[in-house]
Amino acid sequence: MTFEKQCLIETGDIIAVRYECVKCHAAIVVPIEKLNGEQLATYSVSTCVYCREPSKFEMGTNEIIVFANFIDSLKQIREVMKGRGRKLQLQIKCEHAEE
Repeated sequence: MTFEKQCLIETGDIIAVRYECVKCHAAIVVPIEKLNGEQLATYSVSTCVYCREPSKFEMGTNEIIVFANFIDSLKQIREVMKGRGRKLQLQIKCEHAEE
């Protein structure tokens, strides 16, 4: 017998965006309702306030525009899906806990 574990999240389940420094692991969490594309771009290009690790993103680049559009679209999709007869779910990679 084979079992497959699936991990799904609905757009309404996304409550915040979390940025973590790859060097020191300091993080900032911003509620999705309070975040807009411009703020996301600012967080993306800022150096880490704790260890000063650069983000390696630059303001005005296509990557920043993609980030801004993603957040704005995510917020719009959450609103559009409320009260509908369908659920929009995203399948994510399931992490397996060590036993």
